[in-house]
Amino acid sequence: MILKMFVLDSEALELNTRVFAFVSDGQGADLFNGLVYFTWIQDSITDEIGVSLLIISGIIFGFSREKFEDEMVASIRLKSLVSATIASYTLLLLGYLFIYGSIFYNVMIIAMVMQLVIFIILLRINMYRFTKFAPNEE
Repeated sequence: MILKMFVLDSEALELNTRVFAFVSDGQGADLFNGLVYFTWIQDSITDEIGVSLLIISGIIFGFSREKFEDEMVASIRLKSLVSATIASYTLLLLGYLFIYGSIFYNVMIIAMVMQLVIFIILLRINMYRFTKFAPNEE
């Protein structure tokens, strides 16, 4: 995804194929309506594959059981999830208030995975603190 966003020749990364679209404003769209429904279109699926892999791997990484799963780990996981929700919606609200124009499209793309990424970062930080600084239970 980072390569796709920042590589100058992003057309080299495109994977064009026919896909089924529930709604599209692309090819075959009516001039007056601008939308077509339930049709096959030619489009690049690079973004869809990248975001799908990012979301699936993030969920697996963020919500997998730890080697020693107990009530404290569950508590850390819950607190990290709550903090990530608050942080991501705060950042999204700031984006709504202060970012305008076509760059706002990038904010919405980032917002799709922002909560998951923030959750994983907070969970790993909190788990590191817990394992590093918690007294040995043995």
